[in-house]
Amino acid sequence: MTHRFPSAPDRFYSLDVLRGLAALSVIFWHWQHFFFRGTIAAMPDISRLPMSRWAFTFYTHGWLAVDFFFILSGFVFYWLYSKRVAEGGITPRAFAWLRFSRLYPLHFATLLFVAVSQRWLLRTQGSYFVYPNNDARHFLLNLLFASSWGVERGYSFNGPIWSVSVEVLLYALFFAFCRLLPIRALVLALISITGFVLVTRYYDPVGRGVGCFFLGGLVFFAYKRVAASAHAFSVTKWAACLTTVAWLITFIVASGSSMPSFGRAPFLVRLDPYVQWALPTVFSHWPTKILFPATVFSLALIETHRGSLGRCVSFLGDISYAVYLLHFPLQLWFAAVVSQFGINHTIYYSPWFMALFFAVLIVFSLGSYRYFEAPSQRFLRRWDIIRCCRDMK
Repeated sequence: MTHRFPSAPDRFYSLDVLRGLAALSVIFWHWQHFFFRGTIAAMPDISRLPMSRWAFTFYTHGWLAVDFFFILSGFVFYWLYSKRVAEGGITPRAFAWLRFSRLYPLHFATLLFVAVSQRWLLRTQGSYFVYPNNDARHFLLNLLFASSWGVERGYSFNGPIWSVSVEVLLYALFFAFCRLLPIRALVLALISITGFVLVTRYYDPVGRGVGCFFLGGLVFFAYKRVAASAHAFSVTKWAACLTTVAWLITFIVASGSSMPSFGRAPFLVRLDPYVQWALPTVFSHWPTKILFPATVFSLALIETHRGSLGRCVSFLGDISYAVYLLHFPLQLWFAAVVSQFGINHTIYYSPWFMALFFAVLIVFSLGSYRYFEAPSQRFLRRWDIIRCCRDMK
């Protein structure tokens, strides 16, 4: 029996939820910030961290969530904008303003907040917190969204903004490629491979961004083709099952203390050196090149087939940008309070301290989205429309 899917939904709620969960997972990776001595890294004892048994993978590999952001952005942008851009339905100026109005207000606010806070820490405690390059040059780079374009000396101010800086470059490349090149799967594959293989050799952040973003676009084309085919339902079932199994294997391997070995198998012991070499190599590419694309592909198909999925918690996607940009300023002030009152640093191993941090972060993020980001976005877009009307007169 064959089954064709309807057209793509107006919103992929499941992908929004994943984006929010990915933003939260970055915080587990950045929990190490609390153990810095000024700007000098000091790794914590992961076994003592809150919920370390089930969150071990996030503490050790949470940084990979940024690659997921890039892949998801590529999928969403090719879904929403590629056809309109290619056909000239949206101008470069309009496209840039859409992204500026969404990203810049909170970026600018957190940049000023962190700049003032870091200066205060330097004056009162004699050192910055985590990120050292908080000078005028890097402030200007941050103002221009250029803090991770290869001209910086390292992370600065609100450090996690580096990935958003790379995304701004990706938006420009996306628009140019949609206008100048045919929108074909082969073209996207070649661009993605170029990012992973060539660009990363010269500048890893942009290389990762290019590779993942256009891989996400490739996933959209695969989704679009499957959803319109006569075998969409069968592919969806298999994709969902295989992706679930892939996640289980990933967590098992990532949380293990050692790699599998054939040392006790007499006839297979000769294969052991090859296994010990191959498994780390495979799993270094596995999440970005296989697991994350498969997850986006599967969820998009499932939601197209059965309707909205995760709608009740889709607010996690709405606040994902705020979670991502606010968590470092909040860490800075939590650390400052702990230091100011002479509290023992073992408090960072406390589950209730983590629970308090996440609760404050989510409340702040909800408030930021509702009372600052969304109103700022509406104001800037309305102002742009008014300005355009005046220019036409």
